[in-house]
Amino acid sequence: MNDTTPVRGGRPAMHPASVLLRKILVLNDTVEYRMRVHLKTNETDFQAMQHLLQSGPMTPSDLAAELHLTTAAVTSVIDRLVQAGHVRRQPHPSDRRRIVIEPTESSVREAMAQLMPMILATDSLVRGMDDAGQLAVTTYLKGVVESMQERIDAMASATEETTT
Repeated sequence: MNDTTPVRGGRPAMHPASVLLRKILVLNDTVEYRMRVHLKTNETDFQAMQHLLQSGPMTPSDLAAELHLTTAAVTSVIDRLVQAGHVRRQPHPSDRRRIVIEPTESSVREAMAQLMPMILATDSLVRGMDDAGQLAVTTYLKGVVESMQERIDAMASATEETTT
């Protein structure tokens, strides 16, 4: 199963696991699109929601940094999300001059209602494997995460070098 025989254009033949991973990445884009349609948000607003759901309440400047936007631009994102009922502005817990943005309970419930069937189904698949199978899946996915993070970091470094 370790076939690396060159095919079209001199590229190596991909392992079936790599082909499936690529399909997962494409399907993830489709899931995100469907979630944006369901939540009635645009891509940037949805990305903001994802950061808030993953990291919890954030200041507008922290959210701007995560989205690679200016604080002025993220203010528009927050305004749209507040108007849609997806987030709310709350006083900062330790600095009364600042605010944090947090997702509303109803928006979290709505998102989870859409995603939990898929999450539970995939969790059930891996839990149904023996220990060796679970370890193999976990090892592979950990390697994918590390590889992706290394590539992101390398691209970010290259971009920073060309812009300075």
